Amino acid sequence: MPPSRPGPALGPRPPREPVARLSAVTGLLDRMSTARHLATLEQLCVRPFLDEGPVRSASDGTAGPGFHLALLAASQAPAGERDTAAEEFGALRESLAVVLEQRWGPAGHVSLWSAFVRAEEARIAGTGQVVEEPWRTLSASVPDVLLWRRADRWIALGTAERETEQPVRLLALATAVDPP
Repeated sequence: MPPSRPGPALGPRPPREPVARLSAVTGLLDRMSTARHLATLEQLCVRPFLDEGPVRSASDGTAGPGFHLALLAASQAPAGERDTAAEEFGALRESLAVVLEQRWGPAGHVSLWSAFVRAEEARIAGTGQVVEEPWRTLSASVPDVLLWRRADRWIALGTAERETEQPVRLLALATAVDPP
């Protein structure tokens, strides 16, 4: 196993909001879906990364050199209920984090806002710092992540809510690339 690299400066995790309700819009927190999400996250901890080649997409996620991005859940909420769906997916992320923290220890909290701004500056004006994949793509839709270091990779959990033309989604990322 390669020596552990120093990680990014992780901010303290914000206080948890109670997972008090989930509406019929998403119906996310049943035991079967939670178990399925946890199994996916455990697979991300051991699945080999692609060494090179193009990014590959499938219905359940994307893989590229040094990363796997998994779709854990996607909202079926109508456009008018997007804010409610975003709250519920945030609650789902928090509920998974409770279990993951029992298994893996405390999560760090990382804002992806500055990565998003830098990537947009580079895209629009050709200025700014380059943000490496998969963080560039993730920051376009996810404002912040909960982050754990597992052996040779980072595991991130985020709610994709920035892209209004896409459904709200819960995403999990495994990557060898250090966070921005």
